[in-house]
Parts: sequence; structure tokens; C-alpha cells
Amino acid sequence: MQFKNTVLLTFFLSFYIGYSQDSFERIYTETYQVLLSSNPKKALRNTDFLYNTAKNNSDKIKTRMLKAHILYQYGINNEAINALKQADSLAVIGKDFAVMAKIYGFMASLYRESEIYDTGKIYLNKAVATSKKIKDKTEMYRFQGNLSQELACYELHDSNYSKAISHLKKGIHLFEKAAAVSDKNYQIAINDELIARNYLELKKADSALYHYEKAQKELQESLSYDNPLKGFIYNGIANVYVELKDYKKALLHYKKAEEIAEKSDYSALKQEVYTSFMEFYKKTDSKKYIIYNEKNLKIVKAENDNKKMIADDIIKSIRKSHQDSQTQYQKNTFIFIGICIFVILITILLYIFKRKQDYKKIKAFIDNGNTVPTMETEIESKKEASKEYMSEATENAILENIKEFENAHSFLNKTLSLNSVASELNVNHRYLSYVINKHKSKDFAGYINELRINYIVDRLKNDPDYLKYKISYLADQAGFASHSRFTITFKKITGVSPLTFITYLQNNTNKEEYIAP
Repeated sequence: MQFKNTVLLTFFLSFYIGYSQDSFERIYTETYQVLLSSNPKKALRNTDFLYNTAKNNSDKIKTRMLKAHILYQYGINNEAINALKQADSLAVIGKDFAVMAKIYGFMASLYRESEIYDTGKIYLNKAVATSKKIKDKTEMYRFQGNLSQELACYELHDSNYSKAISHLKKGIHLFEKAAAVSDKNYQIAINDELIARNYLELKKADSALYHYEKAQKELQESLSYDNPLKGFIYNGIANVYVELKDYKKALLHYKKAEEIAEKSDYSALKQEVYTSFMEFYKKTDSKKYIIYNEKNLKIVKAENDNKKMIADDIIKSIRKSHQDSQTQYQKNTFIFIGICIFVILITILLYIFKRKQDYKKIKAFIDNGNTVPTMETEIESKKEASKEYMSEATENAILENIKEFENAHSFLNKTLSLNSVASELNVNHRYLSYVINKHKSKDFAGYINELRINYIVDRLKNDPDYLKYKISYLADQAGFASHSRFTITFKKITGVSPLTFITYLQNNTNKEEYIAP
């Protein structure tokens, strides 16, 4: 079955070989056609180089698929799966269902090879579901035809030979439906060869022979007649004749299979043929059994040693790459941490500077006497007021009323307005507004807000309990309808926020430092 895996994986990969793009395509083609077998380590380096220089996601996916194929060839399946996951993350972005389906099919093969069947089946089902979304019908049928081989391999593992045959026959039908599949006869020959294997497992030798001969004819009519598949077919026909006890014909076909195997470099075919000879001679010719057993062990050892040597070299290269990446990551991390520390220090220094500036504002506000100037001082300083608008007696009377209004803390009333205060003081609201503007240098709203803030500042300075209250409670106590309006007004008048002001007072345990003289 190893031959079928390679055919299927090559199909998944072959989708990406098709268009030219100067140096990128030249390096890619050289890597795939030459270095893949002659210098896998360099091929692997090339895939990373191509990935970093790729100009679009399609090219990036090609390089990850190629990398996965190289790693798979030398049994490094975990890294191959990681490369495919990278490809998948890129394919999902572009919603390229044809690419996604091929990636999932490839992963299903890798997990099966790694004997992780449950996870493999998950990806196999994803491949089937995604393949139905491929818009190009010919491409969809071609892919689903190849996918039938992977479905059959899973059923074969579970000894569900009849289900495997059903999948493969459906695959042949899909290949026939495809409008233009490159070397369709070869693809159908693969399916018929697999069908024959399953019939042989079911001890249906006649049906197996029919499909082997059908596969042989299809391969002969294909563009790949000299493909190692021909050797597998001869070996399978020989196995059928053994089952039918026609040992002469069996030996004839084994010899044909051996001839093809010896000429090829395909170790999987050699192993299968040598194993078949071992079974054939096991009870009849011990010497020949030993010869083929030694041949089989030699080819298996050579294959394993070669794979191990190359795999070890590739793994070292991968580890070095990971270590370099980790070193660079650590450098970047240290730089990032250094920048963060620098930013934090600057932030702390700015915070300390701002706090000092705020505390200076607070101290200046307190030292300058935050209360509204006393009425006596204002009355003396405003004697020259115009008498054209109202009499001096009237103006002085209003000022006296305002003083009483302040002393009574009537400004803490939340529903306060110019008209309501004028009514309370029994004066014309225009006269009241005029006197406030003239003597307080503020409009009515500004005057009231200043009284309220000064009131709260006085409470904070002289009543320690007020330092424990929430800002919303202080706002309510000062006569403000909302927390936000109180905070804005407080900062406008004092230069700092209520919280900063409170913090300052809490930190100055010696009240003499901030109580106005």
C-alpha cells in the first residue's frame, strides 16, 4: 500500500506545478524535479527561501506543500503536518476550496501513515466535505476520484473490503465524468489495481483477476506504461494464481514483477515482490526462501538507513532553524521588554511630574484663599458703580442680600436658578444678574458653581470624614446634579480633579501645610 500513498500524495502536490513566475518558478521546479531526491536538505532550505520571497498566498501554499512532501518522504511526518497546517491557514484566508481539500486529503494520508487513524478520519471527512465546494467540476471530479483511493485505504485498514471496493468503483466513475483529466487511464488503473487487492482479501480470486487484467490494459493505454504500477499488477496477478493453485502461472508473473522491480529504484515494489517470493517458496524451496528473505532484509535495511541518515540530517537542520528562530525571538522579546520598561519609566516620570504640578496648583489655590472674596472688600472696591442702572442704595441692599444668601449656604440647592434666587431675595432678576456680573466678575452660573466648589473644598480641608466619601456623594452635597458636571467644574476652578485634590490632602497629615493662614 505504500505505492498508493506516494501516488496520492504526488497528486495532492502536482496541483501546484503549473504556472511560470521567473526566478521563483525556476527554483521551485528545480527543487521539485531535481533536489527532492538528490539533495533533500537543500530542497528543504529552498522551500523556506521560496516561502519568504513569495509574493502571494498561492505561492506560499505551494512552498508549504512541497516542504510537507519532502518531509513525508523521509518519515518526518510531524513536521510535514505542521507545514500543511501552515498551508491550510493561508488557504482558508482565500477560501480556495480546491487547495483546502487537497491539504486535508494530504493530512489524512499522513495521519494514517502515522497510525493516528481517528484524527486522520477527521481530515478525510473534511476533505470530502470541502471537495464538494470546488467550483470547477472537472477539478472536483478528478480530486474526488483520487480521494476515493484514500477512502479505500482507511476501509482496508478496518478490513471493510467491500466498502473499500465501493469507494474505488465510485472513484472510477468520477474519473470518467471529468471532462479532461491528464492521463485518465492511469488514474483508473490505480483504482482497478486497488479493487483487485480488496477482492483478493475477500478470497474472490476471479473478481480480483478481472480487475488486475483490467488495470493492466488501462495502464498499457496510458501515458505511464512503464510506471512501477505495472510491477504491482504482475505481482497481484501472481498472488491470484497462487490462490487458484496455478503455481506455474504464478511463478511466471512473479518473475515479470521481479524484472520490473530490479530495473526500478522503487523500494516499495521490491519489498512487495520479495515478500511474495518468500511466501511462495516458504514451503517448497527453503534455499530460495532464504535468498529472497535476505534480499528483502537488505532492501529494507538500506531504505531505513538511508531514510534515517537523511531524516537525521534534516531534523538537525530543522532544530538549528528553530534554535535560530528562538534566539531571534528572545532578542526581539528583550527589545520589546526594554521598550516597555522605557515607556513605563517615562509614564511614571510624567505622572510624578504632573502630580507635582497638580500639587503646586492645589497649594497655590489653598494659599491664595479659595473662598469668594468677602462682601466688605467687594463693596469698598465697587463704590464707583454706575448709578444710571439703579440707585446705590438698591445696589448695596442687593449685595447685603447676596451675603446673607452665601452665609445661609442656599447655593447648595440643586434646583437653584437666577429667577428662584431673585424671588428668594425679593429683587428684580435683572438687577441681581447685573450686581453679580459687576461685583463677582462672573455670570450667575459661574458664581454659583464657584460657591459650591469652595464649599466642598472647605469641607474637605476641615472635616476628615469628607476625605472618605465617594466623588458622587461630594457632588450631591455640593448641589450638583451629576458626578461628571461636578468633576468638570471642580477641575476648572481648582486646576485639578477632585480625586487628585483629596489625595493631596490625605498625604499631608500636618494640616497646617494646607490650611489658609
